[in-house]
Amino acid sequence: MLPALSYLVFKSALKYKQKPHFDEFIRLTRDPKATQWQALKKILQANQMSDFGREFRFEKIDSPQSFQESVPVGDFEALRSYIERQRDGEERALTWEMPVYYNRTSGTIGTPKDVPVTQQNVDEIRLGSQLSAFVLSQQSDVLKGSVFAIGGSAIEAKTLRGIPIGSASGMLYRQQSRFVRSRYVLPPEVFDIEDVETRYIAMAVYGLARRDVTTVATANPSTFVRLMEIIEQHTDAVLRHISEGTAPLTGTGLETIKPNPTRARELRLLLERKKTLSYRDFWPDLKGVVTWCGGSCGFALSKLTPSLPSDCAVYEFGYNSSEFRGTINVDLENNLCLPMFQHSYFEFVSTQDWENGRSKFVGLDELEDGAQYYIFATTSSGLYRYDINDIVRVSGRINATPTLDFVQKGRGVTNITGEKLTEHQVLEGINSLRQEFGVDPDFFVLLADEEESKYMLCMECSTNYDRNQLENFLDSRLRSLNIEYQAKRKSGRLGRLSLIELPTGTGYRFRSERVAAGQRDSQFKYLHLQYLSQIPPELSRHIQS
Repeated sequence: MLPALSYLVFKSALKYKQKPHFDEFIRLTRDPKATQWQALKKILQANQMSDFGREFRFEKIDSPQSFQESVPVGDFEALRSYIERQRDGEERALTWEMPVYYNRTSGTIGTPKDVPVTQQNVDEIRLGSQLSAFVLSQQSDVLKGSVFAIGGSAIEAKTLRGIPIGSASGMLYRQQSRFVRSRYVLPPEVFDIEDVETRYIAMAVYGLARRDVTTVATANPSTFVRLMEIIEQHTDAVLRHISEGTAPLTGTGLETIKPNPTRARELRLLLERKKTLSYRDFWPDLKGVVTWCGGSCGFALSKLTPSLPSDCAVYEFGYNSSEFRGTINVDLENNLCLPMFQHSYFEFVSTQDWENGRSKFVGLDELEDGAQYYIFATTSSGLYRYDINDIVRVSGRINATPTLDFVQKGRGVTNITGEKLTEHQVLEGINSLRQEFGVDPDFFVLLADEEESKYMLCMECSTNYDRNQLENFLDSRLRSLNIEYQAKRKSGRLGRLSLIELPTGTGYRFRSERVAAGQRDSQFKYLHLQYLSQIPPELSRHIQS
């Protein structure tokens, strides 16, 4: 089928199948309070005979208020015993419907956790993905060509009962129809390659072999930054594989690509002329990047965007986690993301209240424009009043329903002397540092040294700079961003900020060690603000060296 005709068929099929679902989704935004109560009732009724449902008397809950009174807020550790009993045995501990999958995640810096996924939840996740594709196809031309999407490994392990454990994104990637899969560049077997560097090389081979890519998508933009680094380091090998039609690793089940010496020669000529390749060089028709834009991802995006074509747009992927699908982008021009409020039940507490020990919960319909909240979710897979420790901000409204943006992890707050410095303020400070001096950190973390009552900026950076100048500027910027930091510095309760230079490759080694320890590479993230006493050993080792 001709490319243009194939796209028209794809776009028409999406519209035919998904427009009724999208229209219903938008209709529900007129009454978020009623929609949320219906979602909660459905979850409670389905699971009232589970162990958790009987323990907390789901059958007696008749309102959001009684739900709050009956069921405690909890994180993964609070639910771990239920999850493991259901995962390793036949008990209906959390849900009456038994899980069909476990989504493995390590959180921000923690050890891997296996989050249950029921078939109901699979269907909800799939609908969210289909609605996102519908929006992209109707509001842009990014799906006109091929799609370079990066996911995770569908099966990393299995439970004692043989239930697969892995990445839900990888699982859905594998389950796509042949027609949809034909538009995707990467075969799912690529995501199963255990060696991270080899996996990136394989992705580069399949990606650079195609010139018609118009969309790239993955959760964290740092994945694309790292892919570009791998391409630069292994250009000759990548082009050789493209020319010969070989895969970079045998025995993986990877499909061989058609030998394409013409494409390899085209890229070599570009390389000779420009000395280095960028995304705009090998994908000149790239129209859109779909990825996380909030929180610390802004820094990875700032590194990525200079390598993109000038007319390439960046679209918010939506607030999404291994635990639940939070939002989908329904307005690409303004990046407005609606919560999946017809499937999950959400509660919120203002950041000020939660951080001061006040559990004043409000519903989706009660959120104030521009305000920031901690979010708590109840899902069809058995996460009840789940504390994910995320902060979201109300960015706008669709009818009566607020749209939400991810701001930062809640634990991205340090407090040595009462200053309550936030990760968001640190990111603003580093961004100002970059704009003022042109420094471009490859990796950085600001550490709160409680023993010395001071902050230390640990930074890996290949550009030249004056250490004293940077220390003074960042300290001054944090003073302007945080009045309590200013007061504590002025009084001498906080010492002068210092800079520790990290060796070249520190960030890459830290990432590699975290991935080897179980954190998924495509979801790699770390807090840019931490306590010195609580940093993980992998990071501590590099800083002390």
